[in-house]
Amino acid sequence: MALEIRLSDVSVDYYPGTAWQTRALAGVNLLVGENEQIALLGPSGAGKSTLLRVMAGLLVPGRGQALVPEGGRVALALQEPQRGFFAATAWEEAAFGPENLALGAGAVEERVRWALSAVGLPEEKWAWPPFALSGGEQRRLALASVLSLRPRFLLLDEPVAGVDAQGKRDLSRILRELAQETGITLVITAHEADFVFPLTRRVLVLDRGRLAADTSWGRLGEDPGLLEKLGLELPAALRLLYRLAEKGAPVEPGQESLEGALEEFRKLLG
Repeated sequence: MALEIRLSDVSVDYYPGTAWQTRALAGVNLLVGENEQIALLGPSGAGKSTLLRVMAGLLVPGRGQALVPEGGRVALALQEPQRGFFAATAWEEAAFGPENLALGAGAVEERVRWALSAVGLPEEKWAWPPFALSGGEQRRLALASVLSLRPRFLLLDEPVAGVDAQGKRDLSRILRELAQETGITLVITAHEADFVFPLTRRVLVLDRGRLAADTSWGRLGEDPGLLEKLGLELPAALRLLYRLAEKGAPVEPGQESLEGALEEFRKLLG
């Protein structure tokens, strides 16, 4: 049976019934299936982090219904995840999740070894204390700690916040390989569309807690007013294609992927 995350008319208020009541989500309807790659865009305060928490089953909506697969099938990697480290070694940190699934020792070891290898953490550092690792290695460990659950849905909240250019390239490669090799569903929030463009095909746009768009990269550019209103931009490759098209260049700007955009540039250059 196919797994899915289904939200029906979901609303979330913080501090309900007080003078500080704030609506974080309003009437969100959303269906996310297996083997999808989704970008979640929106300005600060749009409700992106709240939506991920509902999708992960960590936050019960005040109104509506959230149906979320159980048993570690959905994993959420938070912003600055390294703040949650508590184990004595990187190995023990990555093993905590599967150990709490009541798996046998052999299954736990197999999952941890796979997860730490998948994120590229050097084996000689698996016995190191988490805080002895570099900042980039700590982020890899944090990702391995959720991957060791073998989730079918991986939700990442601003995974490149504060990460340098090389770290972004490394994470992009890791996530791309994971999606290709395992079919895991990715839902990634980011302020930078250029990071999520190569990794995703479906685009969700949040505006003050409401789902303003559920579309693709190719169709997103057809509504420039939406992005401008929210202070967002298309990925650089798509912006350039639209500018070229406006100047009469023989290009198709509404590309659904980075590969498609690059092919348009290649055709233009002959």
